[in-house]
Formats: sequence, structure tokens, C-alpha cells
Amino acid sequence: MISNSQLRSEARISLGNGKWGIAIGGFLIYVIITQAIGLIPIIGLIGNILLGGPFAVGLVYFYLKISRDEQVEIEDLFIAFKNKNQFLASLVAFLLIIVLVFPTLFLSLIIWIFLIIGKESIEKFIESIGQFSGNLNAFNIQTELPLYEPNVIDSISNDPNWFVIILGFILVVLIPIIYINLSISQIYFIIADDENITGLEAFKKSWRLMKNQKLNFFLLGLSFIGWVILSILTIFLGFIFLTPYMYTSYAKFFDNLKQ
Repeated sequence: MISNSQLRSEARISLGNGKWGIAIGGFLIYVIITQAIGLIPIIGLIGNILLGGPFAVGLVYFYLKISRDEQVEIEDLFIAFKNKNQFLASLVAFLLIIVLVFPTLFLSLIIWIFLIIGKESIEKFIESIGQFSGNLNAFNIQTELPLYEPNVIDSISNDPNWFVIILGFILVVLIPIIYINLSISQIYFIIADDENITGLEAFKKSWRLMKNQKLNFFLLGLSFIGWVILSILTIFLGFIFLTPYMYTSYAKFFDNLKQ
């Protein structure tokens, strides 16, 4: 596995071969389309679930071609819509990611909250919710609303140990989510690279490929932190240039990972 600095250097070379313009244009088109879909009430949510995966596959395929110094076209963003198997694979992959990530996040948060405020406070909070539910009626829905449970709030606010709270959040919530995301980070690249693979197979292959490479990929992403900060300071305009650079670097990582 070559170093991350070399991956970034090769990405800049690929983009520098007359590809910066189309790399930025492709990213902007992707953002405009996906955001426009998301703005449609109700239908937007369904659209994001059905089309989020195919668009993600198209985006990484677009940058894979840039990374490989191949001729790239804007229509490459829609590659998953031209192949039934890729579309279904990307949809399944998207759903698998949701099914894995969100329950894990929810469970991690519950465990973290339990560790922070304790069993007794949770029981009192649940009891207060039960009392509130019993007081609900069609004519007086707000008068019994407990805006907060004093005992729960007191358990957190009385001399909280912020070091323990933050450390607990990192260990219980952040690390598991990062671990999972790193393990499945190559799913869309795999589907974009193999039009015959299924979503489940891509899921398993990503997990297998990243078995000993999670730290390398994490450090590659972390290496852009300075550019991320600068992009934020430019009112997010810097991301127009940074995102193509990052995705091209990730594409280089994927191709290097397969070797």
C-alpha cells in the first residue's frame, strides 16, 4: 500500500491533466440534483432512499475514471441508471448501510446516556413519560406536558465531569460508528467497478478489503482536515475544489487497495 501523501500527489496529477473543470462541474451537478430531489416534500425522502445509492455509485465511478486518467463525461454520473444490476446493487447497498448504521448509532447513544445519567434517572424519566401519556386527551393536550424531568436534568447538571462525558461519547458512540463507516467505505467503489456484483456481495467485499486498511483510510481522510477548515472559512466555497480532490484521492486508494 503506497503512502497517503503519494495518493494525494497522484490525485493532483490526475486532476491537473485538464480534469479540474469537469471534476468540479460533475460534483456541482451531483449536488444540485440530489439536493433538488431532497427538497420535494415526502417524495424527496422516498427519492433519496431509492436514488441515493445509484447517485453515489455514479459519483465514485465519475472520479474513478478521472483517477485512472480515462476519458470522463458528465453522463458517467448516471452510470447506475443505465444498468439494472448496478441500480439494484446500489439500492440494496444503500439500504444495508442504513440498516447497519442507524440502529448502531441509536443503540450507542442509549448506552452512552445510560452510562452518563444512570439507571435510576432513566427509570424516573420513563415513568414521567408514562404519566404524561396517561394525561393526554383530545381537549387538553398541552397542560400536562412535562417540559423536562428535574431529576434527570439535575443528575447531569450537578458538577458534571465533562472529561468522562466526552470520553464516553468517543468510546461508546464515535468509535463504533467510525469503525463501521470505514469498513463499508468501499461499497460504492466496488459496485462502480464491477457491474455484475450484488449489493450484499459488495458489502461483504468492502468489509474484507478494509480489514487491515481502516487506519490508512481514516488517516487519508484526516489528512484533509486543514483544507476542510479553510473551506469552512471561505463560507464553504472551498469545498467546490476540495471535494473533487478528496474523491479522486479516495479513488486512488481504492485502486491501490485492490492490488
